Amino acid sequence: MEDMDESLDHAAVQRLVLRLEKAVSKNTEDRIKHASSPEGFAESEAELDEAIQRLLLLANSVQYLETLQELECLPTLVGLMAHENADIALDVIQVVVEVTGEDAWSGESQEERDAVEGFVRALGKEGFFEVLGDNLRRLDESAESSEGEADRQGVFQTLGLVENLVSLSIELAETAVAATKLLTWLIGRISKTFTEDPVDSNQQYSAEILSILLQSSPKIREAASNDLMDALLRCTAKYRKRSPEDETELEYVENIIDSVCMLLTTDQGKRTFIELEGVELVLLLQKQPVAGKLLSLKILDYALTPGSDSAVPRDIAKRYIDGLGLKYLFPILMKKGKGDMAKLYKRHPEFEERTVNCVAWLFRLTDKGTPAHWRVLAKFMPSPEDDKGWKLRVDRIVELNAQYAERVASAEDSDEEDEDEDEEDAEDRYLRRLDAGLFSLQMCNIIVGFAVGEEAVKSRTETMLKRRGRSLGTVRAELVEYVAVKQAETLGAAASNDASFKSMDLAQLLEHL
Repeated sequence: MEDMDESLDHAAVQRLVLRLEKAVSKNTEDRIKHASSPEGFAESEAELDEAIQRLLLLANSVQYLETLQELECLPTLVGLMAHENADIALDVIQVVVEVTGEDAWSGESQEERDAVEGFVRALGKEGFFEVLGDNLRRLDESAESSEGEADRQGVFQTLGLVENLVSLSIELAETAVAATKLLTWLIGRISKTFTEDPVDSNQQYSAEILSILLQSSPKIREAASNDLMDALLRCTAKYRKRSPEDETELEYVENIIDSVCMLLTTDQGKRTFIELEGVELVLLLQKQPVAGKLLSLKILDYALTPGSDSAVPRDIAKRYIDGLGLKYLFPILMKKGKGDMAKLYKRHPEFEERTVNCVAWLFRLTDKGTPAHWRVLAKFMPSPEDDKGWKLRVDRIVELNAQYAERVASAEDSDEEDEDEDEEDAEDRYLRRLDAGLFSLQMCNIIVGFAVGEEAVKSRTETMLKRRGRSLGTVRAELVEYVAVKQAETLGAAASNDASFKSMDLAQLLEHL
C-alpha cells in the first residue's frame, strides 16, 4: 500500500491506477449484488473513495499525469463523475482541482505546465466537461443536512477548477464554460442565496468567477446572452436603497458591477443595457447616498466609452442627461457629502478619474448646439442663478488637471533617470505615463477645451492654471499629443463607422485654446 507522503515514480502510478480499477470493479459488483441493501456495498465504496483520494499524490508529481492517459484511466475517472454517490464524483473533482492548481504546474518547468494542459485536454475529449456540468446541476445547496454541506463544497470545488483553468489556459477555460453551460448556471446562482446572510460564500464566488471569465475572454463576453445582463442588473438593483452589510457582500457587489462593465465593452452589451433600462438604474443608484452611488460610476464610465457603434453611447449619454443625471454626477465630481459618503470616497479613490471620464464623454457624445450639450456646458458657464457654482467647478477641474499633470511629470522624471539604461522604448515610456495618470490628464484637458469657449470661463481657467504652474498653452500642447498619438483610437473611436464621431471636435477644442 502506497504511503500518502511517498514520492511517485512510473511504477507507483501504475499501482495507483490498478488499485483504482479494482476498487471500481468491486464497487460495481457490490452495488448490483446488494442493490436494495446499501450496507452491502458500503465497504467497497469506502475503498473506492480511498483509491481516488490517493491520486492526489499526482499534484506533487504532475509529470506522471501522462501515465494515467497511457493506462487508459481517464474514461474511468469520467465515468466516476456520474457515480450514484455524489461524494465519489466530488472526489474526482478534487483530484482535478489539485493537479490543475498553480502550485502544481507554476514552477520553472514548462514541461509540468504542458503535462497538466495535456491531461485536461485529454479529459475533455472523454466528455469530462459535459459530465462536470451535469454534476454541477444535480448538486443541492439548499439541503440543511450533511449532504447539503457536501454539495456546497462540490460547487466550491467546481468553481475552483474553472478558476484554475483560466490561469492554466484561457482556451481550456472557454472550452469548459461552453461544454458545462456554466454561464447559464451562473445566471441562476448569482441571483439567489442559501443562507440567512444577504450573500452566501458560493454566491459571492460565483460572482467572482463570472467576473474573471468575462475579463479574461472576449470570446466568453461575446457569447454572453441578454439574460446574463438582465440577471446582473437585477442583482445590482438590490442596492438602490441600501449598502452591502459586510465584506463578503461588498465583494459580491463589486464583482457583479465588474461583470456588467465587461459586457458593456461589446456593442451588443451596450444595446442590451439600454433595452433593459440600465441607464435608468444608474440614475436610481446615484440618487441614493449608499455604495451604489460611486460603484455605478464605473458602469456609466464603461457605458459611455464608445465601441464600433457610436450611436449607442450617444443614446446612453442623451438618456443620462435627460434623466437629470448631471444633478448627481457633478456633486460627486465636487466630492460633496460627509459621513458615509466621505468613507466611500476614501475607499474608492478611482471615483475622481471615473467622474472626469464621464464628464469628458458627455461633452464629446453630444452635438454642439443641442440641449444635451448645453446642459453639460452650463455647469461651467456663468449664470445669474449660479454665479459661484461654475467657478467652483472650473477650479475643481483645474485642481484635478494639475494633480494628474504632477503624477505624469514624476513618471517622466523617472524615465529621464533611466535614460542611460536605454532599455525602455517609446511605447514603454508612454505606458508608464498612462499608468501615472496621463489618460485622466487628457480627459481633464478635453473638459477644459470645451469649457473655455466663453471669455469669463477662459480667464478664470487661465488664472487658476497659472497658480498651479500650468497654462492653457500647456493644456493645448498636451491635447495636440493626444490627437497625434491617436489615443481616441485606443478607446474605439477610430473604429467607429460614424465619421463625425472620429474627430470628436478635438480640432475645435484646439482652436478654443
